[in-house]
Amino acid sequence: MKSVLVMKGEEIYEENRERLEKAYLGKIIAIEIESGTVAGLGENLDEAYEEALKKYPGKKFYFRKVGPCPAPGYLF
Repeated sequence: MKSVLVMKGEEIYEENRERLEKAYLGKIIAIEIESGTVAGLGENLDEAYEEALKKYPGKKFYFRKVGPCPAPGYLF
C-alpha cells in the first residue's frame, strides 16, 4: 500500500507530467506536497534535497526521477 505522501506526489507529477518531462527529463525533482511545487531539482537526490530544503525547511518532499522510470521516494 502506498503512503499518502507518495500518492499525493504522484498525483502532482501526473498533473504536470508534460511540462516536467519537457523541461527536466532525466533529472531528480523534489515536490513539496502541500504547495504542489517543484521545490528542488538535481542530477541526484542530494542536489534536489539540498535545494528543496533551502526553499521549504521542515517540509515533506516527494522525490522522483522525471521520465518513464520514476525511482520514487520521499524524505521528511
